Amino acid sequence: MKRILVTGGDGLLAHALREIAPRDFEMMFLGRAEFDLARPEVMARQLAALRPHLVINTAAYNQVDRCEIERDPSWAVNATGPEALAQLCAARDIRLVHYGTDYVFDGARKTPYSETDPPNPLNHYAAGKLAGERGVLRASPQHLVLRTSWLFGWHPTRTKTFVHTILKTAREGRPLKATTDQASVPTFAPDLAQWTLELIRLGAGGLFHAVNDEGVSRFDWAKIILEEAVQRRLLPAAPPVEPVLSSFFNSAMRRPEYTVLSNRKLSERLGRPAGSWRAGLRKMLARMR
Repeated sequence: MKRILVTGGDGLLAHALREIAPRDFEMMFLGRAEFDLARPEVMARQLAALRPHLVINTAAYNQVDRCEIERDPSWAVNATGPEALAQLCAARDIRLVHYGTDYVFDGARKTPYSETDPPNPLNHYAAGKLAGERGVLRASPQHLVLRTSWLFGWHPTRTKTFVHTILKTAREGRPLKATTDQASVPTFAPDLAQWTLELIRLGAGGLFHAVNDEGVSRFDWAKIILEEAVQRRLLPAAPPVEPVLSSFFNSAMRRPEYTVLSNRKLSERLGRPAGSWRAGLRKMLARMR
């Protein structure tokens, strides 16, 4: 039986992996207290004790605005930590799966980015994530990096995805605003979990863009969430969403305007389409009822 260690064990993606864990995989889930990416000596000790065949690193410092302020802690988790973990795994002949972000691109183009397009991060979060994925890929050709975007899904306690925020704001009767100048691909966490396990079985290594089909703006994504919620009687009616530009929120961090990723390479390797986030949204809302 293949032993798999999952870091970030209480997060959204780890929960999705836990729910679909196959019987022929022994999956162990560790949170930050047990497996801290900022402490290589702790990681080495856990790898020696647990002796996994494979590590899936779902841990990240993903509060993107705070990364501009907490630069050293975020860099330790997003950049040097994954690189150290990748080297520890390579030395023990352990495969590593790591997750990157669409934010590594600057958004200057308006057609989907492929794995061969050159990154150009605009902020500290993106720079750290890019350094992390490069460190992982340098450590071993067997390691796998999956770039993803706008992750969402049901979780028993984690309720801070964009879907949760839109529904909570609507229920409280507060004004809804969403940006028209940010576009990417919402990605359903259970789909990403499923692709991860399939790519592990296929022995895939290297870099893949792992997102659902169809890019969308934050504004249109918000409207679709509300429409689907009304159809499932989670809301009595869809309130209006005011279109705004990113500058409205006065963020100190530069955000790329367009980071839609192409999932062609992923679909070809899986031998099937990656599937639509719309179907994932309906599944999530059904569970929220």
